[in-house]
Amino acid sequence: MATTDSAPGARNTDYAQALALAGLLAGASLSLSRLYAGNAWLLPTWLTMAAALGLAALLRRLGVGQLLALLAMVGGFLVVGGILLFPDTLLLVVPTGRTLSEMAAAASTALTAVSEQAAPVQVTTEFVLLTCAGAWAVATAADGLAFRARQPLLALVPALGLFVFPAVIRPSSPAWYTAWFLLGAAGMLLFEGRARLATWGRWVSSPRSRPGAGWRLPLTPAAQTGRWLALAAGLCALTVPWLLPGYGQGAVLDLKEGAGSDAGVALNPFISLRTRLTAQEDVPLFRARTTQRERWRLMVLDRFDGTAFAPSSDLRADLVPFQGPIPGELDPDLPATQVTQEVEIQELGSFWLPAATTPIRVDAGRPVLANESFSSLTINRRLREGFSYTVVSQVPSIDAADLDGPVDYQDYPQVKPYLETGTLDREVRERAETVVEAKGADTPFKKALAIQDYLRSPEFRYNLSVPALSAGGNQLRRFLTQVREGYCEQFAIAMAMMARQVGVPSRVAVGFTSGEIVDRTVQQVTTHDAHAWPELWFPKAGWVPFEPTPRADGTVTLPIYTTAAGRVPAGAEGTDNPSDTTGPDSTVAPNTGAPERPLPENSDPLAGAGADRGWLERPVVRAGLAVVLLVLLVPGVKWARNVLARRRAGRRPRDAVAESYAELASWARDAGIGRRRAETPAAYARRLQDDFDADADPLVELTGLFERAEYAPAEPGADQADTAKRLARSARASLAGRLGWRRRLLAAVSPRSLLAGRPASPAPSREIPRDGARERELVGQPRR
Repeated sequence: MATTDSAPGARNTDYAQALALAGLLAGASLSLSRLYAGNAWLLPTWLTMAAALGLAALLRRLGVGQLLALLAMVGGFLVVGGILLFPDTLLLVVPTGRTLSEMAAAASTALTAVSEQAAPVQVTTEFVLLTCAGAWAVATAADGLAFRARQPLLALVPALGLFVFPAVIRPSSPAWYTAWFLLGAAGMLLFEGRARLATWGRWVSSPRSRPGAGWRLPLTPAAQTGRWLALAAGLCALTVPWLLPGYGQGAVLDLKEGAGSDAGVALNPFISLRTRLTAQEDVPLFRARTTQRERWRLMVLDRFDGTAFAPSSDLRADLVPFQGPIPGELDPDLPATQVTQEVEIQELGSFWLPAATTPIRVDAGRPVLANESFSSLTINRRLREGFSYTVVSQVPSIDAADLDGPVDYQDYPQVKPYLETGTLDREVRERAETVVEAKGADTPFKKALAIQDYLRSPEFRYNLSVPALSAGGNQLRRFLTQVREGYCEQFAIAMAMMARQVGVPSRVAVGFTSGEIVDRTVQQVTTHDAHAWPELWFPKAGWVPFEPTPRADGTVTLPIYTTAAGRVPAGAEGTDNPSDTTGPDSTVAPNTGAPERPLPENSDPLAGAGADRGWLERPVVRAGLAVVLLVLLVPGVKWARNVLARRRAGRRPRDAVAESYAELASWARDAGIGRRRAETPAAYARRLQDDFDADADPLVELTGLFERAEYAPAEPGADQADTAKRLARSARASLAGRLGWRRRLLAAVSPRSLLAGRPASPAPSREIPRDGARERELVGQPRR
């Protein structure tokens, strides 16, 4: 199919519209910075989109039909992708079979890594290839909609998809790149409107009300008023919110039902646990003021599916109002310490509330529900940043004597589901039996200790990067018998299933370690604190946590009843020597939290030490900085506008003369000495000559040259255009020397000329000179 012809008058707008489209796509692509730890992806992505737009424009210019153009775009991506990412595989610039095979392998690797890594990720060739392919597709679609279909507004759709997609992968609040995307969208809308207007035909109204050459905006009083209103609205939008009381604080009444635009970081059991631990960025999830450091539990999982633990039913199906301790969690006769936790959510996008075991009361300002089967609490909506609640937990003081001794679990039918091993591999079963027999363990507690010591022995190593366990079946068997490396997920599953095999009820808990102490009783929990551990059931204690993960960074601690000193029941005789345990170090891991520091006055403990408000955090200072930045942008915008206008006017000497006069008139307006309403150029030049004497002579000469170029029948020559340019510089320099530094500074930063637009061609002077000398004075000859 042939390319659709451009509408009459629209061809001149294609260049500006192409620039607007490029700006829109560039702004949308900045959202991809959510996904990468570094900026090395930016240049290849932008070069890819630029190449896509350039190739699409070339194909349109050559009249290539849509189907052939689409095939050419696919081939173009292979060439551009090969040049940018696989240059060693090309034959000059032509892709080879090796190029295609390496691209396919890189794409396959990237797609596999997407499910294993969490954003932000390191910039690699594989990930950049996927990014460039998506950017090429978006640029192709947007260009086709804007130019072939002649629907520039629809070009916003693929660009919006490119902008929103990273938020789906990594939900977070809109950042600085949102402003660039909005500016690109605004530019696209502006140029689309101007392009549509240009297809309506010629303007027949007065010169002051028409756009004129070079896409100048109309100069009607209504348009000028609109520009001032737009400037005032923009300044108010940037400054007034910071001055309002309560800005940035939580709502008094939160009526929002969903998770909002800021869904934060979700922690799905065993689906994103490793991805959060291996993430390049340590994202703060929540912080809490607590009376005792404890691990935080989100939920427990009870069913082994052959690869991982999962809930045996829908987590949200059996929610009931939370009214106290969940049955079976804690033996009521066991001594316990009451721990109060005041939690403030940051970027944890979980549906479940983190809490220390065992919660007995929750104050969240709204109804709290519980799933008693999975020991989980929820407010029945996803958590949002700033949400806070208070949990009171009964943390049991467990002693080895509470766990030791023979147990017949057949007397406790409620734990039967936690003894099921299903299709557990034969080698795993044999390994569990061998470990227990080697230690001579004859009670559930001793069996649990034997398994924990085995997994913490030098045979196993904590490692977050184990490709051998990323796919394939029998992962648990390969972990125990071959790989013997992994992270908390593998260790927790291994101990839970080995415990079930030797007759001890078990389940796996998912949550976080206690976090880092940031201020006395305040703990900061981040994505790197994500953790999983097994819980085993004992009649005299309830569900008891164990710690088989040999994590050496000090973030996990051994429960006291599993240490060398704590595992021996008080008064017990004939027990094994604690030094005979096979664990590498059975003592409690050192507390590597930061030492306590004195609190500064008027600081907020939940905000961390030294959280007293600095200068940059004060609303008035921020508002002032915003205004200063806007003012500093004005000279750059003026310069860019003048450069573009000179290039457009350089094709015709008459336009070049008019542009020189327009630049000088705009500067004079900003300096406070501009033309008055209904004042002709000749009258304006005479008024300035009366005020500035000889310093206004260049302006007088320029005015005469400008009027002759506008109204003389003959076209001015290139020498007159150069003379006008020289006279404009000379007039500005001489007039600026008389104004003083304050007026010169005002002329540099004032946005008046930007808002009012460039002066249109004036109407011819109606003054009738009385003689030749008077005519020379009016139209450009300085007084002698």
